[in-house]
Order: sequence, then C-alpha cells, then structure tokens
Amino acid sequence: MHTYFLGLSLVGYDALWGRMIRSGVAGSVGSVKRTGTFPNGDVLRTSFTGISGFDQFLVPAVIFYNNILSNGSSADRMLLVSLFTTMQTVSHCMLVLGWDRGKRPPLAILEHLSWGVFNQAWGAAAVYPLYCFTHIERFLDDAHGSEKSDVGPSDVNEAFALVPTAILGAITPAMLLYPAFSSSCTTGQRQGLIAFYRFTPLALAVAHPACCWGQRKLSAYLAWKPAPASAKAYTMASLMFSGFAAAAGHLWALLGPSEGGLRRVFWPAEYIDKASTTVIADGARDFLQWDIFVITAALVPFADQVLKSSALLHRLKRRKWFSTRSTLSRCRTGIFTGSEDGFMKLS
Repeated sequence: MHTYFLGLSLVGYDALWGRMIRSGVAGSVGSVKRTGTFPNGDVLRTSFTGISGFDQFLVPAVIFYNNILSNGSSADRMLLVSLFTTMQTVSHCMLVLGWDRGKRPPLAILEHLSWGVFNQAWGAAAVYPLYCFTHIERFLDDAHGSEKSDVGPSDVNEAFALVPTAILGAITPAMLLYPAFSSSCTTGQRQGLIAFYRFTPLALAVAHPACCWGQRKLSAYLAWKPAPASAKAYTMASLMFSGFAAAAGHLWALLGPSEGGLRRVFWPAEYIDKASTTVIADGARDFLQWDIFVITAALVPFADQVLKSSALLHRLKRRKWFSTRSTLSRCRTGIFTGSEDGFMKLS
C-alpha cells in the first residue's frame, strides 16, 4: 500500500499543479500578482496583517479563490461545500488518529499543524495520499496483530474536548462559503476572509488543547468529572458529528445545481480558455474537482485499514445502527448526569 499512496500523491500533484501550468492558469495567477488586477477587473488586495513579508504568502490563495467565490455559480457553490466540509472532517480524523493506544506524542500538535499548512499550500490531492503513505504502516501492524487498539485518547478530559473541537472544525468552512453565498460581501471582505482562512490549521491545532484547558476549569467550577468509561463515547461522538457535517455537505451537493447538473459540479472540463475573464475561476474549479477524485482514492482504502486495526471502530463496524445511537445516548447521559451532580453540589 505504501507504493500506492506514494504514486497517488505524485498523480495528485500532477493533476493539480501540472494541469495549472499546462492550461495557462498558473501564468494568469502570476499576471494578477504582478499587475494587481484580475481578468474580470477585480482589484487584488495585498495587505491583511500589516506584515508585508507575511502577507505575500497569503496573496496566492486570495488570487486562486477570489473569482470562484464571486461568480454566482450554484455548481461552484456545491463543489465548495462538498470539498471544504470533507477537508475539515479529514482534519478532525487526523487529530483523533494522533493518539496511539490512548497516548498522544508531545509533537503531535505540531504534526497536525504541519499537515494542515502543507495541505493549504500544495493541495489535498498531493498531501492526503502522502499523509496516508506516512501513517499506513502503523495500521497495517495493528491489523495483523492479535489485539485491536482504540483510536483517540484514553483520558476522558482529552476525549471530551474532541467534541467542541469537532464542532469548531465543522463551522470553519463558513469563512470561505460566506462570500460565495452572500451578495453583500465586498471584494475586500471576500479577499480578507480567504486570507484569514489560511490560519485555520493553526486555530484547529490549538483548539483541542484550549478546549481541554477550558473543560478542566469548567469541571472544577461545577465540581463535575466525566466518567472515565465515557472516553470512547466522546471520541466516537466527535467523529460522528464531524462525519455527519461532511455527509450533509455531500448530500446538499448531490441534490444538484440549477445549471449544468452534477457533471458541472464534479467533472473537470476538457479545456480551459486562458483568454477568458473567468480563467482563474475555471482553473480553481478544475483544481478542486481533481482534489475530490484523488482524495477519495486515497482515503477509502486508508479508512478501511483503520477500521480493520481499530477496536472501537471495529466494534462499530459490526454493530447495527441502533448501537451507534446508543453510543450517542451514553455520551449525552454522561454529560447531563455529570452536570446535574455538579449543580447539586453548587446548590
């Protein structure tokens, strides 16, 4: 499987960056960076943080996304919703898989941050297969062993903090989706949101430690302590919430846009006219469509291997749907029972 993921990463890199160069889109992006004006007349904003050297790293993303977020295409909106909800769910899964047999290595936060930054810089089609390549050995070893290991933390406080972290991750795509759906969003606001979306890997990397700290403070204030046995339920609840958010995004996209049908949403065009005023939006659409194809090819076999090696997910895989609901029920019961005890002690 190592060769498969490594080869897929190379395929993804060519599908993204090779196609951008061959189609002339990369040249158009460079032209906008030099002139400060988009083919459709939009003016490029280049100041975001006040640190000019740092702002230059944000400009390419602003150029890339500006037109596809403002063209009013329902098909492009569907594509954006589908892809960005997926990527935030993948980010949450990467976070959960950072625990090995209940323990999280000291550098796991930096690793999670690095994958997020790397993904935004080079594209999911190139980066996600590479992530699978570097992590598949662990799950191959676990799958061949006699004992299955649980994913996520064994510490209940760390597991509980995964739930608000998943919620935060699910709503972060709104930073990019708002300009696509709001007619009142100005060009400057849109480009500012694109630029600051680049900080989401940092925000999500520190979100879990911050939620852990906040949960411990709140527990001490309420004299509430979640039951140790709830760690698995909290972990599963966070994964299910994050997964449902992505599933909702996909379902909404599959309902179909008003023009072009699903082909317009997901299927790359055969030709991009580099003389068109929409050349950058067309290139961005092509880039994101190839993202979906390649990351699907990477994540399906990787997720299957995780299922085979994980005790928690292995049990869930064998159970029926009502057992999944019972997991959420146990999680909810643990929260409310603990809260009730805390309030009783306060009164």
